[in-house]
Amino acid sequence: MDRREPTGPEAEAERHLVCRIRSLMSRFRTDTSGATAIEYGLIAALTFLTVVGALRLYGDRMTVMYEFIGSKVGSASS
Repeated sequence: MDRREPTGPEAEAERHLVCRIRSLMSRFRTDTSGATAIEYGLIAALTFLTVVGALRLYGDRMTVMYEFIGSKVGSASS
């Protein structure tokens, strides 16, 4: 059996579509402009989580410290 390429306007449109898809995929693989934005977003998110964690830890310790100071001041004034 001999397989021949289809001819006609539909076949030409299909070849054109395949060519465009290949071109778009090639550009997508080589384009790195969006990767930088994603990397900066990930760095910002990690920094935010680190700051929030540090503030929560710092806040808990400050609460304990001020409660201790308050109890000492309260007992000293009595």
